[in-house]
Amino acid sequence: MSDADDREAAAPQAKRGRVRRATPRSVNFRLGRRQVTQIGGQPASWREAYHVILSLDWIRFLGLVSVLFLAVNVIFATAYWIVPGSITNARPESLADAFFFSVETVSTVGYGDMFPHGVYGHIIASLETFVGLISTALATGVAFVRFSRPRARIMFAEHPVVAPFNAVPTLMIRVANERHNRLLAASVRVTLNRSETTLEGTHFRRLIDLKLARDQNPTFALTWTIMHPIDAASPFHGHTAKDLHDSDDILVVAIAATDDILNDDVHARHEYSLNRIRFDHRYADVIAVEGDRLTVDLTRFHDVHPIAAAGEDGTG
Repeated sequence: MSDADDREAAAPQAKRGRVRRATPRSVNFRLGRRQVTQIGGQPASWREAYHVILSLDWIRFLGLVSVLFLAVNVIFATAYWIVPGSITNARPESLADAFFFSVETVSTVGYGDMFPHGVYGHIIASLETFVGLISTALATGVAFVRFSRPRARIMFAEHPVVAPFNAVPTLMIRVANERHNRLLAASVRVTLNRSETTLEGTHFRRLIDLKLARDQNPTFALTWTIMHPIDAASPFHGHTAKDLHDSDDILVVAIAATDDILNDDVHARHEYSLNRIRFDHRYADVIAVEGDRLTVDLTRFHDVHPIAAAGEDGTG
C-alpha cells in the first residue's frame, strides 16, 4: 500500500477522533437545604417513575396528573376526529366535541347526546375505556400512598446552645413532638459533617458521630433535649466559638421512632450550620406543672437566654 493510500485510510479515523462527545447530562435537585447539581449521571428510567412521583410535592403531583389527563384526552380526541362520523351527534370536524366526548369516555361518566358510532368509533372508545381504568387505578394508588405515608411532626429548635451541665460544657439541641401522641423507641443520631484537608492536600468531608448523653427515648411525647458533652473526646474540644462560627461544618440531627397510633416507623431530619450555635445560652422553659396538669408552651420553644438571665433549669 502506498503512502497516499495510508493517508486516505487514516483520514476517516482522524475524523472519528475529532468527533465531539455529547454534553454530560446535568440535573439540579435539592438535598435538605442545599441545591445540588449532578453532572454525568444516567437519566432516570421508567422503573423509577414511582419513586420520582412520590418525591414530588402536592402542587407538582397534581400538575403532573392534570397534564397527563389532558394529554390522554387530546390523543384520543385526535383519533376520533381524524375519522369523521366516529361519534354520533358530534359536530362535523369539531375537535372540541371529540375532546369532551373523550373526557366522558375516559372517566366513564356517560355520554349524554354523543356516543361512539361504527366499528372504528367503538374500537377507539374501548381502548380509551381500558386506558381510563388503568390510569384511574394507578392515580388512586399513588394518591393513597401519598396520603397514607407516615410522617413525623417533630419541631427542631432554631438554635443549638452550649451551656454547662454538671460542670461540663454541653451542646444541647431541643426537639418537640407536635402531635398529641407518643413516639415509641425514639432514637437520635447527631453527626458532624466536617471539612478536612489531608497531608496530601486533598479536601474531603468527614462524618463524625457525636457521643450523646442519651440517644434513646422510650416514649417521646412532649420535648426532648439532646445533649453532647464537650469533653476531651468531643470534636469541639479546644475550639472557640469563633472557630466554629467561621467553619463550614454542618450538624445533622436524625430521629427515628415508631408512631403509637399509626404503628409505623417515622423519621425526621434537620441540619444546622455551626454559626447557629448560641454559646453560654440556655433554652427558655416551656413546661409548667400545676397539680396534675402539664402545660407545654411551644410559643417559647425557640427562645434562648444568656445563662445569667436563665433559670436554674432552662433546658425544657
